[in-house]
Amino acid sequence: MCTQTSFNNEQVKSLNQISRFLALRDLPALNKEELSKKYNLEFADVLILLGSSLIYTVDLAANAFKEGLVKKILVVGGIGHSTQYLYDNIRKHSKYNKIEINNRSEADIYSDILVKFHHIPPDAILIENLSTNCGSNAKNAYLLFKEYGIKAHTFILMQDPTMQLRTYASFLKEWQTEDVLFINYAPIVPLLSLKDNKPLINGMIEEAWSTERFISLLMGEIPRLQDNALGYGPKGKGYIVHIDLPDNILSSYQALLSNQLHNSRSIESQ
Repeated sequence: MCTQTSFNNEQVKSLNQISRFLALRDLPALNKEELSKKYNLEFADVLILLGSSLIYTVDLAANAFKEGLVKKILVVGGIGHSTQYLYDNIRKHSKYNKIEINNRSEADIYSDILVKFHHIPPDAILIENLSTNCGSNAKNAYLLFKEYGIKAHTFILMQDPTMQLRTYASFLKEWQTEDVLFINYAPIVPLLSLKDNKPLINGMIEEAWSTERFISLLMGEIPRLQDNALGYGPKGKGYIVHIDLPDNILSSYQALLSNQLHNSRSIESQ
């Protein structure tokens, strides 16, 4: 967790470098024009919507379906370490706070929003509601497609921006024997600014995260992405494919770490 009470411009700059790196976007905007321009595609077969505390991702996925950008939505996510944050954000939400949440999976809650509020046809939605972390999201989604013989080649991946890159690396690892294309679209690229020596998240959907938790999530990703004995890459736990971490990202992380910005043991595992 964040241990500082005041910050400087250099620290905020470093945090924003990490945020931009993690919030992977293969398209500048999620629309047909950009999809056609980069990939020569009229639409993608499936949008894979990963459960998180960020409710805005559901709205964005629904809009993509309505605009004909995808043919189906696969919602993935059981009950994990971060599900309580989704429950809290649903309770605070002015529109979705009537949804039943107690002991329900992230995928089932997201599906309710898609069907009841965005009027997405239920037969256009696939649900995987047993996975509890990033690695099992990718594995269980793959098993679901194999079990039901679903034919799809192009996928749009959408996840909490702090986890978008790791999600992509997990799907590449679990789907490595398949001829598929994953197109990343982090729903937002959150950035920090300073006010009275305290960092604030600019332009953010209010229910997303507290600033303290957001910083902890950013800092917690870098050790996981490293391909060493302690990381999630092939040389470590083997949950993801190898990721090249740029020198500026590693140096930003080390500088923040040296200032005791983060206690890596305090963050929840995702």
